[in-house]
Amino acid sequence: DGTLTGEARIESIQTKDENLQGHLLSPEFFDAERHPMLRFSGELEREGGEATIDGEITIKGITQPVVLRGTIVGPAVDHFGATRVGLKLETTIDRTQFDIKWNMPLPNGEPALANDVTLKADLTLVAKEA
Repeated sequence: DGTLTGEARIESIQTKDENLQGHLLSPEFFDAERHPMLRFSGELEREGGEATIDGEITIKGITQPVVLRGTIVGPAVDHFGATRVGLKLETTIDRTQFDIKWNMPLPNGEPALANDVTLKADLTLVAKEA
């Protein structure tokens, strides 16, 4: 159990399409110029190999509650002698709650993008020395 906090640069988003990447960084999506970071903070609860983190995520300057669920792998000592723990987490958010509302209709009339987005994080945590 403990607290997990972190942030990621919005500009670190990678796609295989430069036009799409530029669109994702624009004000219609993440508005990377005004809101360059995605932030998360929450309390980790462990039950065996399962993890639940009740926290808050900030995207585009808007903070919303979120619960991440996943698995814990380890601890294990690496070949440098450091203790590592793997953490695989997942949650689903409604992108419109973060003012990411861009969409367009497909030829069949359905929207091109769903509102629900699944966020996944695969983390490797290294224990601090006492």
